Amino acid sequence: MIVDYGNRTVGLKLVFFGPAMSGKTTSIRWLFSSLNFADRLTSIENTVGRTMFCDFGTIPFSLGGSWTINAHIWSATGQDFYRSTREVVLVGSDGIVFVADSQRILLDENLASWNELITLMDEEDSAIPIVVCLNKQDLPDSIDETTFRSYLQLPDSVPVLESIATRGEKIMEAFQILFHGALRANALVRPFP
Repeated sequence: MIVDYGNRTVGLKLVFFGPAMSGKTTSIRWLFSSLNFADRLTSIENTVGRTMFCDFGTIPFSLGGSWTINAHIWSATGQDFYRSTREVVLVGSDGIVFVADSQRILLDENLASWNELITLMDEEDSAIPIVVCLNKQDLPDSIDETTFRSYLQLPDSVPVLESIATRGEKIMEAFQILFHGALRANALVRPFP
């Protein structure tokens, strides 16, 4: 979190993390579009339209008065070829949406990505809020929250929302939970006059 008293802004960095093709970019695009900030989103893609490094953009929220919270939204590519970029994208994050692919055949990929995230987070100085989007619930062989929690051994403290990013289902809710969690974690519930 960055507080700029001169410009009266607070910057929160929120990262969408998860395995390749789980729906991170789709989730972020839906979020920016639904809040009418689609023009503020940038994607660094390869020649076939897959995220090469990251997606990033900023959504401003007024705190009332003259303060603004800038939610800096990032995604970390899930492709193994670009694995080294994920650590860079996570640096300084205030909250993470873990976007999992709920297809049963991809449980191991979700587990590997989750374990990588936990390893990278262990290097942080403080606890970072996490919300899970169990995405692609519209597909025929999707697993439910109970199966997912058990397989990844998720603690009860981590919220899991069954989502469909292509329709925007549960994406805004996940963002709101994470946004408020990041504010609480940084003691910004009612910080300024």
